[in-house]
Amino acid sequence: MARRDYYNILGVKRSATPEEIKKAFRGLALRYHPDRNPDDLDAERRFREIVEAYECLSDPEKRAMYDRMGPFYKPDGRPLTPDELGELVTDALGSLFGKKPDDRPGEDLRYTLTVTLEEVGEGVERTIVVPRQVRCGRCKATGAHPDGGRQPCDACEGSGKSPTRRIFRTSCARCDGRGYILVKACDRCGGEGRHGSEEHLKVRVPPGVATGQKLKLRHKGNDGHGAGVPGDLLVLIEVAEHGLFRRRGADLLCEVPVSFPEAALGARVRVPTLTGPTTILVPPGTPSGKILRLTGRGLPRLDRKGRGDLHLRVLVEIPSRLSAQQRAAVESLSDLTDERSHPLRAAYLEAIGGTAADESFEIPT
Repeated sequence: MARRDYYNILGVKRSATPEEIKKAFRGLALRYHPDRNPDDLDAERRFREIVEAYECLSDPEKRAMYDRMGPFYKPDGRPLTPDELGELVTDALGSLFGKKPDDRPGEDLRYTLTVTLEEVGEGVERTIVVPRQVRCGRCKATGAHPDGGRQPCDACEGSGKSPTRRIFRTSCARCDGRGYILVKACDRCGGEGRHGSEEHLKVRVPPGVATGQKLKLRHKGNDGHGAGVPGDLLVLIEVAEHGLFRRRGADLLCEVPVSFPEAALGARVRVPTLTGPTTILVPPGTPSGKILRLTGRGLPRLDRKGRGDLHLRVLVEIPSRLSAQQRAAVESLSDLTDERSHPLRAAYLEAIGGTAADESFEIPT
């Protein structure tokens, strides 16, 4: 099957010079690059055709073979690996953006920030100290001593690329892609081009965040190598446990102990909230386990307006020890109560039915 004309794909004449071929490839590769055409399958197919044509026509030996064989020419059939494709595009397009082979981006960093539940309730701005790698100002990130610390690499003649005659060139092994050799390392960074530093950064924690959520600070990770862009700083939020509140989404749960007289007679009871104590009315006859809700006194909702609720679970505390006077008072109360005072117990006893058994068990406390 005849193949498409590589010259037509790049839009150049058969007599085109290597510079004209490279210029045509640059323009087409920029136009159809997948980063500029996300989810466009036709652009992706066109981009690979352009790369295939350039791979052939930019290599003198392959181009000569293609010109001789015409439609019978076949490449080796091996698909380009991601690294090879990246090398090819970088070689042809990198100079348009002023990039060098060693201009690698900086690494992303992670930082765990612990905040209190009260800070989650209002949001907070915190200052954190982050150890990171920064560009060395003394050597301008080259790693070389400012006083004649480098010389051009004689293996790659300063290009930073392996001098082999093939389209997919790798970084020069002698200079590690820098294009120069260090003859005297920078006394500030030891030849690395970067050095450690601690940076104080302000982090704005929005109201309503939860443990596990991340905040991204763009370009606050390690500085890049050479002219590479800095990485990002990912701040991982961890909400500290609270002594009184448990969290359920935007709602808060709190257990409120009350005495038996307060539960039976009703009372005003002090309870905690995120903004400070307040007083609620416990209705007369409140059973243990009853949930009293304070609307809008929970946490802010992160995804929409409004706040959650504060759920107060009443725990009726029965005294474990009674004085003689207290015991007498409770016994008097017991004599005055009947089934109408305890409808649940009356229904329970009716469900059990029968008479009391002779056998009894004593449960240890």
